[in-house]
Amino acid sequence: MQQPTLLLVEDEPVITFDLQCELEAIGFCVLKAADAAEALRLSAKHLPHMAILNFRYGKMPDGMALARLLRTRYLTKVLFITGARPEDVEASEDFYAGYDILHKPFTRLQLRSFLLPCEKAALP
Repeated sequence: MQQPTLLLVEDEPVITFDLQCELEAIGFCVLKAADAAEALRLSAKHLPHMAILNFRYGKMPDGMALARLLRTRYLTKVLFITGARPEDVEASEDFYAGYDILHKPFTRLQLRSFLLPCEKAALP
C-alpha cells in the first residue's frame, strides 16, 4: 500500500522536524515547505493528499490564502496548526471557519486524534 502524502508548511525548523518525525511514524510521506511559494511548487509536483499549515508564518499574515489555493488547485484537504489564541484566529479578517485547527502546544496524542479522520480519507 502506498503511503499518503502530506504537505507540512511550517516556518519554525524545530517544530517542522518534530512534526515530520511524528507524521512519518503515523505513516505519511512528508513534504516540507517553509513558505507559500515552496508549498505550491511541491503541491504541483507531488499532489499531496492533505496539508498541515501554520496559520501564521513568514511574511504572510495567515495561511488562509494558501489553504484556498491548495483546496481549489489540487483538491488537498487542509488542516491548520497555530500558536495563536482561538479568538485571535477567529478575528483574522481572512478566517474561514470551515477548516480544522489544532492549537499549539499540543501532544502527540492530540495530533494523532486531529489527523485520524483525514488520515482514513487520505489512504489510497
